[in-house]
Amino acid sequence: MGAVYQVIKKNCPNAQLVHDKFHVVKYLTQAIDQTRRAEVKQEAVLKKTRYLFLKRLDTMTQKQREKFETENIRNTNTAAAWRIRENFIALYDCVTQKEARLYFNRWYKSVIHSNNQFMKEAAKTIKRHIDNIITQIGVNISNARAEQANSKIAKIQRVAQGFRSYPNLRTAILFFNGSLALFHTINE
Repeated sequence: MGAVYQVIKKNCPNAQLVHDKFHVVKYLTQAIDQTRRAEVKQEAVLKKTRYLFLKRLDTMTQKQREKFETENIRNTNTAAAWRIRENFIALYDCVTQKEARLYFNRWYKSVIHSNNQFMKEAAKTIKRHIDNIITQIGVNISNARAEQANSKIAKIQRVAQGFRSYPNLRTAILFFNGSLALFHTINE
């Protein structure tokens, strides 16, 4: 267990830890990319398909979908890895935590019996944290808003190429994202 978890358990013993869907799926997406990189050395036809296999089917344009279907028909290891990730994402459609745990166990067993070492490693990582992943089922909470705010703050810092002091950064954050009033009306 990492240092962050130890601090949380010590200071907030009744807190339920929840792993965000985005970060969990990221492990599987990295495994797809590793699979594609290993396979592209043997299958030259997979060159220039990196971003195609990293996308979800529902976010592809029509042209990307047609190219993906062509690649998916070849039934490469990369296509199989992509299907493993998509199957995992269905876990978040489960209604109860019990249902999600049963679904995960079936999914995990199929991945462990596959011949994809990268996906096996990702699945083992996910299994170590499955309790905190399944906690999200039925609760429907997310840290998406915090991630969005952090992204906006990082963008402000990049555009400004740094700030000389924290008060200057704080002013910029409030100016672009907060409720900093620029004009005050004078009531007479």
